[in-house]
Amino acid sequence: MAGLGAARTLQAAGIATVVFEKSRGFGGRVATRRIDGYTFDHGATIISPRGTELESVILNELPTEELVEVLKPIYLSTDDRVTPVDPEAGKIKRFSYRHGVNTLGKLLADGLDVRLETKIDSIKKDGPHYSLGEESFSHVILTAPIPQTEMLLASVGDKRSFSGAQYRKCISIMFGVAEEIERPYHALLDPNQSQPLTWLSLEHVKVPGGYRAPEGKAALVVQMSARYSRYSFERTDDIVISETWVDIKRLLKLRVALPEVSDVMRWHYSHASNTVSYETANQPGAKILVAGDGISGARTHQAYAVGIRAANQILEGETI
Repeated sequence: MAGLGAARTLQAAGIATVVFEKSRGFGGRVATRRIDGYTFDHGATIISPRGTELESVILNELPTEELVEVLKPIYLSTDDRVTPVDPEAGKIKRFSYRHGVNTLGKLLADGLDVRLETKIDSIKKDGPHYSLGEESFSHVILTAPIPQTEMLLASVGDKRSFSGAQYRKCISIMFGVAEEIERPYHALLDPNQSQPLTWLSLEHVKVPGGYRAPEGKAALVVQMSARYSRYSFERTDDIVISETWVDIKRLLKLRVALPEVSDVMRWHYSHASNTVSYETANQPGAKILVAGDGISGARTHQAYAVGIRAANQILEGETI
């Protein structure tokens, strides 16, 4: 998201840009998976831009035909006891897209030169410019997780190090359930982060109308605690699914014995639990800038905003 924010800002100013993306899709953890008629947002399950630049872009610049405002609130789950949150918290606007939250990345990338499934392992100094693969650029904005960014910086002799940035692992589990599950909330949150299951998204409640699950069925996304994810990261999918399903059945009081479909996603760099300030990471006049969630924070709008900030530093400090 930081890379897309930077590229859109530069392109709007008439600066040619290229985005290199090692995965098959746009938007990083703003990701969606489809399995046998079910649709799961298995990274960022909602977008809550909170009046930032991203909210303005979503509402005023991008197509809104697929945009959905998530109307049902988040409830708290503590030791299997489900309670509503403070009504004031419900005033935060939350969004998704009918066919998956990854629609946002696709819309942001429209009109940009994005090279999908392209991994950059090193940067080379090429006179006043920098080479990535066979191409040369005046500036580079690095938006990968900090450990990968540090390796790219080292490849070009840049000794910047960000030891203060730390990341948590996260295991996401997707369940397609052949049972109707309707609740007054779209998600449950463990406020103490003390249980293995810390976030449960009811995808078919979040985006109603049959877009996330077949009629009479339910799509669930479960995100596990940092402790459980760290302990279970190398365990098999079958073990993780079976353990989590026991908790889901109990919490939601389900009748079905087993899920219809299930899958696991392991996010190695899920949340930047400690970040580095933008000023620490980027000195005035730098040709290689560092952005991304290790600088901004884990939320989608924070990553987008720090990408814009890096682009503006280039525009304000250089004549290209």
